[in-house]
Amino acid sequence: MAEVKLVDVSKIYEEKNKAVSSFSLEIKDKEFVVLVGPSGCGKSTTLRMIAGLEDISEGEIFIDGRKVNNVPPKDRDIAMVFQNYALYPHMSVYENMAFGLKLRKFSKSEINERVSYAAKILDIEYLLERKPKQLSGGQRQRVAVGRAIVRKPKVFLFDEPLSNLDAKLRVQMRSEIARLHKRLQTTIVYVTHDQVEAMTMGDRIVVMKEGIVQQVDTPLNLYNHPKNKFVAGFIGSPAMNFVEGKIVSEDGLKFVSSQGTLTFQLNPKQSEILSSYRDKKITVGIRPESFSAETKYESSVKTKLEFEEQMGNEVYLHFNVDGKSCIARMHPDVQYKIGDEINVGFNNFAVLFFDNAAGERIC
Repeated sequence: MAEVKLVDVSKIYEEKNKAVSSFSLEIKDKEFVVLVGPSGCGKSTTLRMIAGLEDISEGEIFIDGRKVNNVPPKDRDIAMVFQNYALYPHMSVYENMAFGLKLRKFSKSEINERVSYAAKILDIEYLLERKPKQLSGGQRQRVAVGRAIVRKPKVFLFDEPLSNLDAKLRVQMRSEIARLHKRLQTTIVYVTHDQVEAMTMGDRIVVMKEGIVQQVDTPLNLYNHPKNKFVAGFIGSPAMNFVEGKIVSEDGLKFVSSQGTLTFQLNPKQSEILSSYRDKKITVGIRPESFSAETKYESSVKTKLEFEEQMGNEVYLHFNVDGKSCIARMHPDVQYKIGDEINVGFNNFAVLFFDNAAGERIC
């Protein structure tokens, strides 16, 4: 396998439209790195530049220590799995998986050995004689992955490979791809817009917005220590709740929301960090799971239940704070009716603070 290194890589289209701006990243050998962000953030463009399917406007890309800026895709020793699978409809599964090897003049015995190996670990041996139209979405996905495996490339590139599958199959396939990574010990660069996919699969995650890298970190660090408001709101499901307000002096330091719906006393550590923000506007972030219907937390917000979503193992309570919709994730035993006045407690120590002007986390 191989390392992948991007140094100040940019993609500029006509009229100075920058799809990717100064992207720098070192992907270690055998690492699983996920590029995640909303549609149009530049993640797929970055992947296609690594593959050689998009020209690089600025910067350098190295694969296994070799600069590949001007190296054709076929000579980069990478294999790519596309969103639409890109299978040849007139060929059998075996022929689809073997096609690339035939072009490279591999012997029949070597082709058969590689296809059989890939089919076995993907559990598609019984599908080898079928045509793509006879396969389900999940089976086509496995064939597309198998076609990449037989190449034995230095780097695997996945471009939103699960987006066409139903929810249940997506869960199954992402665990299979993660297991496959552990088994093959490969270097994988994986693109998705689904932050749940990113959190469950990646060793590290690259969060992108409008062509710019916002943060690169492990899933747990992204969740617990987001660099800015965008990352905090993008990572986590349901998304983090944000409330604007300011820090005031009242028996120590206190946060008071703009309309006074949400107030809480800062603990000593928070007071130390936020002392310079006295009488300044900031934004607080509270994750839905930091709320509780119990009285175990000193801090709380009194509001009215707008509606609820029963998820089976949990319930999402929707309520209003200063005119903005917020969500609390609760145990399913919590019994409220729509329109009830509720007093929702929250863990003061789990609150994050953000600078209003820059959007950066205050830490």
